[in-house]
Amino acid sequence: MKICRTRGRTTSIFSLLATLLASVPDGARAQDVRPLTAPQHRDENGEQATRSTSAVALTLIYTSDANSDVAGGSRRGAAYLQRLGGIVDADLHRLVGWRGAALHASVQAIEGTGLSASRVDNLLTVSGIEAAPALRLFNLWVEQKLGATRSIRVGQFTAGQEFAIAPTANFFVNATFGWPGSFATDLPGGGPAYPVAVPGARFASTSSSGRATIRAALFAANPPDPDRRGLAGWQFRGNPLAIAEFVCSAGGDDPAWTFIIGGWWNFARTADLWSPLRSSHNGNRAAYVIADARLRSNLHGFARVTISPGDRNAVSRYIDAGVTAKGLLAGRPNDVVGVALAVARLSPALRRPQPGGLGAAASGELAVEASYQVAVGRNVALQPNLQWIVHPISPNALTWPGAGIRRKNALVLGLRSSMRL
Repeated sequence: MKICRTRGRTTSIFSLLATLLASVPDGARAQDVRPLTAPQHRDENGEQATRSTSAVALTLIYTSDANSDVAGGSRRGAAYLQRLGGIVDADLHRLVGWRGAALHASVQAIEGTGLSASRVDNLLTVSGIEAAPALRLFNLWVEQKLGATRSIRVGQFTAGQEFAIAPTANFFVNATFGWPGSFATDLPGGGPAYPVAVPGARFASTSSSGRATIRAALFAANPPDPDRRGLAGWQFRGNPLAIAEFVCSAGGDDPAWTFIIGGWWNFARTADLWSPLRSSHNGNRAAYVIADARLRSNLHGFARVTISPGDRNAVSRYIDAGVTAKGLLAGRPNDVVGVALAVARLSPALRRPQPGGLGAAASGELAVEASYQVAVGRNVALQPNLQWIVHPISPNALTWPGAGIRRKNALVLGLRSSMRL
C-alpha cells in the first residue's frame, strides 16, 4: 500500500472541519441521531434516506486514528490518519416523484499515514480507515423498492457495507472486524470494499416477518488499483465477482440473535500457490458463517469464520470473535467497552520452509483489540484502544514459500476520534 505524507494545507482544512463538527450544539443536529457505536460504517449505506423527514439529507462524518507502534513490528513509531466523508441521501419520490426509489452518493477525503503499512507491516490492518491518501468518489447508486420486502440496487458501491458483516464487530477499530482480513488479502485489490467501490447490482428480499433476508450482488470486477484517485473503481475491466448470503434473526431493531451464512465466487483465473508459474485455477471462492447475539440487555457478542481453498488463497482459514458492553460505568450510559480477537491462518503452501532456513515459520497472524468508546455529547466519540499483533506477516511476502517467517509481536496504542454532523 502506498504511503504519502500529509500535506500541511489539507491537514489544516481537516483540523478546521473537525473543530466545527465538535462545536455544533446538540439542538442544531438531527433529532434522530443515536450515539456512535459503529463509526466505521454508520450512515454510509443509505440509512439517512429512510430516517430523514426531508427529501435530501446531507451528512458529514469525520474519523481520525492516532496510532503508535510502541514495541515490535517492522519499526517503532507513530502515524496519524484522517478521513472526511460527505454523504448525500435523497428520497427520489419526494424529490422528483420516482416512487420507491432512493439515491445515495458519498465522497471521501483521506489524508495521513497508516500504521500497518508504515510501521507494523502486517495483514490485519490496525485502522479501519487506513488507505492511500486521496479524494475519492466512494458510493453512487440508486435503489428501487420492489414492493414492501424486495429491492434492487444499481451503481457504484461495496460488498463490505452489507455482506459478511457482524453488527457487533463494527465497534472495533482494526479493519479486519469490518470486511474480513481474509477477503482483503485473497481478493484482487482487497475486493469491493473500502476504500474503493466498484460498479455492481444487488438484489435483496426480506420475509414479511422481517426475520429472514436473502441478498445477492454481482460486481463488474474487483478494484484494479486501490491506490487510484478520483473515480477509482468506476470501470468494467477484469472479471466479475458474485457474493450472496442468507440472514435469519429473532427480529426487531436489536435482535436476540442473528445467524448469517454466505459466500463469494471470483471469476478471474487465480494462480496456484504451490506452482504459481506453471498452473492456475478457473476462479476462486470462499464461504463464511457469522453468529451475532445479544447476551444480556447491554452485552453483545459475535463470532465469524471464513474458509477458502488453500491451493490458491494466502489466508485459507480465518476466525474472529468478541464481546461489547454498554453503560458499565455509573453516569456513563452511552460508553461502550469491547474486546475482540482475529486469527488469519496462512495456506500450507506459504508455510513451507524458506530456502536458506531464515527462520521458523508462523502459521498465521493473530490480532487482539481492547477498546473503550467514550460518548462526548450525541455526535462525538473518542475511542482509546490497545492492539496486540502476534506474528505480524508482511503483505509483500505472500507470493513465495516462507511468507510466515516469525517476526516480533507488535504492541499498538491508539485513539480514534469520530464526529458526525
